[in-house]
Amino acid sequence: MRIMIHACPVRMWYVNGYIIPELKSQGADDITVWQDDAGRGNLTACMDAFKNCEGDGGTWHLQDDILLSRDFVERASQMCGEKIVCGFVNEVAGPNCNIRGEAYMADMWYSFPCIYIPNQYARECAEWFFSGRWKADAQSIADTLYAGGSGDDFFFREFMETHHGGDTVLNLTPCLVDHVDWLVGGSTVNRYRGFLSRAVYWEDDSLLDELKKRIDALRR
Repeated sequence: MRIMIHACPVRMWYVNGYIIPELKSQGADDITVWQDDAGRGNLTACMDAFKNCEGDGGTWHLQDDILLSRDFVERASQMCGEKIVCGFVNEVAGPNCNIRGEAYMADMWYSFPCIYIPNQYARECAEWFFSGRWKADAQSIADTLYAGGSGDDFFFREFMETHHGGDTVLNLTPCLVDHVDWLVGGSTVNRYRGFLSRAVYWEDDSLLDELKKRIDALRR
């Protein structure tokens, strides 16, 4: 099972201190960190990462501000096929957190904290983005997101709806990760979001308490 962690420099303490050790303790052994050390921003760094997803099969893409479920590796390893798997959803972002299981692209969750993407889709999306063809395909808000260097999840959904709209995804429950950006310095992309972007289908708050203690220890 291939795992790629998308990280920015200010979160490497958390990636190295929690995410990677936790993945390894659960049995993961193919882990890559794609760090935006050049300051390219969320959108371009993500598309660069997609462009470099080589070979057949797929990759689990994780962001640098997540809490892994206790059985993440066990469950995620069973989902590595030819279909996109969304391992996270927030009630507000949705787009509709009530649509679970197999769904068409229009109902794919904004799941970039944790998503499995076949490598061919990732490479195609990167080519679509860097070629500028997104300007003809994407909704008008894409220009604003592009100018701000954000919206990687939006651009991916636009690409998939436009070019693979008849394919299906798996909106997975319970969620494989929770989103805990507020514990590790706050959002680096949506600083004025105004709400906690936590997973809807997450019931293991004892794990959240454990994480808080681990973070305290890392910061000492």
